Amino acid sequence: MKFSLFFLFSAVLVLPFSSLRSQDTPDGMQVGIHGFWEVVTSSGRFMARLDQIASVTEHTYVIDGAVRVFECTVDTDGGQTARFYYIEPVTEQSSITTGSATISRLKDMANRASDKLGTGDVDSLVTKHYPDTTHAKTSEFRMKNKETISQIYDFARRVWAEERGKGGQNLLIIRNG
Repeated sequence: MKFSLFFLFSAVLVLPFSSLRSQDTPDGMQVGIHGFWEVVTSSGRFMARLDQIASVTEHTYVIDGAVRVFECTVDTDGGQTARFYYIEPVTEQSSITTGSATISRLKDMANRASDKLGTGDVDSLVTKHYPDTTHAKTSEFRMKNKETISQIYDFARRVWAEERGKGGQNLLIIRNG
């Protein structure tokens, strides 16, 4: 009895998501699961209960004087954080030795990861150098376009802070961002 209830419960949870994946859903805001905030990207998904979101931030910073990071972070009370970011070199001809090495290392790591995964989509791969860039309880999503970071921030702020979950569109799909 418990065995069949487990499969029934699993089917109820999996079927809605499998049908979403099988549909060719367009990019943009859509109706999602009531009470939740969700972003779907080309590399993964992040979903959080709206009443568990603790903060939403958008900021820019520079790493080693050579890589500029545009980032939107969504923190939750449960300890899980979503990081959506876009990176670009400060300048293509960076004269800072450490910065040039950082850009080369990031590109090399991304290319090696892409080769291993067979994805060929270096611009959307999250790259980490363990243990320096390990972020426990952090889901990271690298975006292809800088504008997508502001789009995600605006979406999160609207659904969480302005509408407080009472709006109709709480699912954002970004496939090419």
